[in-house]
Amino acid sequence: MIRTILKSSVPAIIPVMLSAFAFSGSLSASPGNATAETDRIDTLFHKFLDIEITATKTARPARSVPARVDVLSSRDWDLTPARGLDDKLRTVSGVNVNSSMGMFTMRPRVSIRGISADEQSRTLVLLDGMPVNTSDSGGVNWNSISTRTIEQVEVFKGPGSSLYGSNAMSGVINIVTRTPEEPLAASAAVSYGTFNTSKSSLTLSGRPSDSFDFRISGFFNYSDGYNTTPDSLRSEPGYEYSVPRFLREGGVQGRATYRAGSLLELDAGLDIYRDKRGEGTEIQAPDGMHRNFDMTRMRLQARGERADLGYRLNVFFQREDYFRISERMRGDNYERFDVDSDRDDMGLTLDLFHQTGTIPSLTGNANHELTAGFDVRRGSIDGGDFYQTSPDQVVNRGTMRFLAGYVQDEISMRDETMHLQLGLRYDHVSFYDGYFWADGDEVSDFAGWNGELDEHTWSTFSPRIAIRFSPQPNASSYLSYGRGFRASVLDDLTRTGWSRVGPKIANPRLGPETVDTWETGGEWRPHWRWQLAPSLFYSYGRDFLYYVATGDRLWENGPMIHQRQNVSAVQVAGAEFDVNWIAGERLHLSANYGYNHTRILSFPEREDLEGNRLTYSPEHQIKGRLQWRGAPAKFGLSALYKSRQYTSDDNTASLDSYVTFDLMVARDIGYGVSASLEVLDIADNRRMETTEDMSPGRMLNLTLSYDWPQ
Repeated sequence: MIRTILKSSVPAIIPVMLSAFAFSGSLSASPGNATAETDRIDTLFHKFLDIEITATKTARPARSVPARVDVLSSRDWDLTPARGLDDKLRTVSGVNVNSSMGMFTMRPRVSIRGISADEQSRTLVLLDGMPVNTSDSGGVNWNSISTRTIEQVEVFKGPGSSLYGSNAMSGVINIVTRTPEEPLAASAAVSYGTFNTSKSSLTLSGRPSDSFDFRISGFFNYSDGYNTTPDSLRSEPGYEYSVPRFLREGGVQGRATYRAGSLLELDAGLDIYRDKRGEGTEIQAPDGMHRNFDMTRMRLQARGERADLGYRLNVFFQREDYFRISERMRGDNYERFDVDSDRDDMGLTLDLFHQTGTIPSLTGNANHELTAGFDVRRGSIDGGDFYQTSPDQVVNRGTMRFLAGYVQDEISMRDETMHLQLGLRYDHVSFYDGYFWADGDEVSDFAGWNGELDEHTWSTFSPRIAIRFSPQPNASSYLSYGRGFRASVLDDLTRTGWSRVGPKIANPRLGPETVDTWETGGEWRPHWRWQLAPSLFYSYGRDFLYYVATGDRLWENGPMIHQRQNVSAVQVAGAEFDVNWIAGERLHLSANYGYNHTRILSFPEREDLEGNRLTYSPEHQIKGRLQWRGAPAKFGLSALYKSRQYTSDDNTASLDSYVTFDLMVARDIGYGVSASLEVLDIADNRRMETTEDMSPGRMLNLTLSYDWPQ
């Protein structure tokens, strides 16, 4: 079926693309005003603006950074049809989004460059510079972040651990929220669509003076959902209780900034998010099996500068109250247990900046910008499974502490045509206060591992060296080497119980996994309307974390017991190629291709897996986006091709390749009112993106929005 869609869709899309190119002739500027038109086009190529990017922690043109950094502004995605923020990132080359059920997905996962897309913890996500990955699972609650408050999203590809430490193994995604410019402004939106889905949002912001601004926004989403179980499975044992997965979620986000002068600027934020998500099974419990990911985030930043010195102090706290009702039938016996966990993450980061000015060097005068700082972070889990149909319970606790320091020197030489970056970070990680206890007949199989867990510490260095050379304003190239690392998550360190591989036992002595990446690439503008950006990279990972069979069984002839261990070496070789074409302020076309060849190089405990590919890592992705901003209406068309993905380590199970097309049409009605229609998955390709859950297929969504002032 996928091949049929691909064969029928590609011929249909080619004329559309060719028509767009032909139509651009009517939009071209005459030679006399080409310079003015070029200036306007440059504003659309946001990569050449002074923007704060994750690669340096300082504001600078992205073309001066020796790395691949993609920046999505609000202009990029206001015509990008998507179910949420994670879905909008599908258009970025090298990014793989695992969101099998769209907006109904419990925990969407966004990964970069083929490093195991089934785990979010290998890609660091920041919200206004603050980490939001949880220490317990490494996951990110993408559903809690509203797109209506975002100014831009920065995607730094490749290891970012030299600045950010753990989780930044394959890349860093920084979400930057908007800063108010108007004295007072408001916006509101309501929408309705497929599966009785309704969404609403309201934002009030203002900048009454140069010293103070604020923003408060809220949203609420509701949907009856759909049944994710394929028709062919609904009569099978275990699926007879399948029902649609419903959704209830809402949040409030606030931010305020006070400026006391150049030496002190305070920025405070508070986010509150609550949700309830059905799991698609209902036996006896009210609303059946469902989960709550209730999130509270607080952050405070103080920053300032004087002459060539600057500082930034960040303090943050995040709590996720995770609750799940799980029920099942074992023969004629009904069982229910509730999972209740408090996942806390907090930390303090201090960054210091010093610009030395011009210093003579072997290659001529050079400007040095030194950045140094330290991190103190703490993550903890206090949770358990509490049975409602018996007195059984399972409890797990544990804490991780991160202590780190880093230094980076950015050197600009040869009249700003050459930029050298040297960085090194040291991380010391401790695991302590680990505890596991299983009590009761139903969980007696796990009682053999009861008690306090061994404390453990480890340390790692993360170096980076990179250089970018820009001989001409329209061309540049870069070469880099960096090491990234990821500390284990608390779930693997503390929890013994059931997982996706079956029964597993905790391993409190897990060390970090690391990856060394060599990369080269560049950007070229052969014409002021075109931008070409190729990249090549090779990554070698050591001590990768995999589940390993212990040789024991949970009971006689029962399932094999597994444990996470640092046992394997992997490699990822890949390439990316981006093309941007802007015919004017009305028509924009972009396309990219990403290639990732993953391989398990060494796995002493499972030699049969050596040579296999990593799971949920498609070898090929092709993405395209066309946007029109003229009369009679604005529209955006997005296309995605994703090749086959393996779902098992032995590569015996896989998901088929697929193609999707999404469309958005929008029109300004007047007086600040606008309307838009989204058609997601136009071809209604109800594909499988996990081994059991089917995607929602075609979804329509009609939105009315109001912005004041106009």
